[in-house]
Amino acid sequence: MLNITTEPNEPNLGAESAAPKKSSLKRYVLEKLRTWVNSLLEAERDEFLGRGRHQPLDEDHNNYRNGYRPRKINFFGLGEVELRIPRDRKGEFESQWLPERKGQDAELEAFLAEAFLAGLSTRDLARISEKHLGQKYDSKQVSRIVARATTELEAWRQRGLKGQRYKFLYLDGANFRVRINGHVSVQSFCAVLGVTEENERFEVLALIMGDRERADLWEGVFQDLAERGLNLEAVELGIMDGLPGLKEMFKRFFPRAQTQRCQKHAKANACRRVRKKERELFSKALNTIFYAPTESEARAAFFKVKEQWGRLFPSAVQVIERDLDSLLTFFQFDPTYWTVLRTTNPIERLNKEFKRRTRAMEVTGGEISTYRCLVYVSQTMEYRWSFHPLSQWSTVYTQIAA
Repeated sequence: MLNITTEPNEPNLGAESAAPKKSSLKRYVLEKLRTWVNSLLEAERDEFLGRGRHQPLDEDHNNYRNGYRPRKINFFGLGEVELRIPRDRKGEFESQWLPERKGQDAELEAFLAEAFLAGLSTRDLARISEKHLGQKYDSKQVSRIVARATTELEAWRQRGLKGQRYKFLYLDGANFRVRINGHVSVQSFCAVLGVTEENERFEVLALIMGDRERADLWEGVFQDLAERGLNLEAVELGIMDGLPGLKEMFKRFFPRAQTQRCQKHAKANACRRVRKKERELFSKALNTIFYAPTESEARAAFFKVKEQWGRLFPSAVQVIERDLDSLLTFFQFDPTYWTVLRTTNPIERLNKEFKRRTRAMEVTGGEISTYRCLVYVSQTMEYRWSFHPLSQWSTVYTQIAA
């Protein structure tokens, strides 16, 4: 290996001479690629016509060569290559190797689509593609590429759920700025996160746009799950916030399931009704209920809280009292699951990733574009969750319960 050293004021000639070599090597590779692909296309046309260049026509073959047409294709990792596409007189020949009516290969499209879905803005993609891929893609081109490369995302969102049993369901939603009919508005997206009975893995079961504060929207969500084949009898527990009517709607579709009111939401709702200087003490008092070792001790702790705080802040205590049974439902399940069943934290974690992904976008686009981004995030989260079954969830929490 050569070791070129230079004096402090002496120019590094080795570095200057290395740059053109790298550039010329790339040009050499592109030229060889162009020659090889053109040869491949020529051979493909010969096979299509059933004879070589200088072989005479026979009675069974009346089609013959008809020159070439130029076409530029951007190959991922290499750059743009100008090819000579063979033609035949009847216009029947089509190459099986080249992407049809596209200026880039499938790998490049997949890269651009995933980079956009992973969080790069169209402005960033335009800059990066021009610098490193030799071609600038504007927002409309990126949108078309994403649409072509991600058609399977919508199929995944509406996939059938037969054959799998889910014992726990988490319900929540998030808001996004969506462009509909040329106008930007804030739209809600409802999400359902399920835990499989067989291997205790988290899976995103539903992503549906609508007003998540309305119980009739959740009726549509549950109906969609039923139509896609979700086993309603297998669901044992639904973990949710305190949306009015949601608990009753859930019980209509899942008669065998119980409901768990999210302790984090209930606690925040109660603490808002307490003066700031007493809020920390009241929060700690609620912890004696939520983190009691048994249900009977949790109920005894509640009566102590009611006795101590009921006169000072009756509305705060009533928030807990009203949903006490639902707040303590988790005690009826294996203690291994208590940490993850107390709150909607798992689906809140999913919503946090939705927000992180869309933060770079002032507007997520239309409804379909928003669905694509959310599905991509969901699939990414499912991959991460696949390494941590439900029983191990407390070791990978990124948000504490209370």
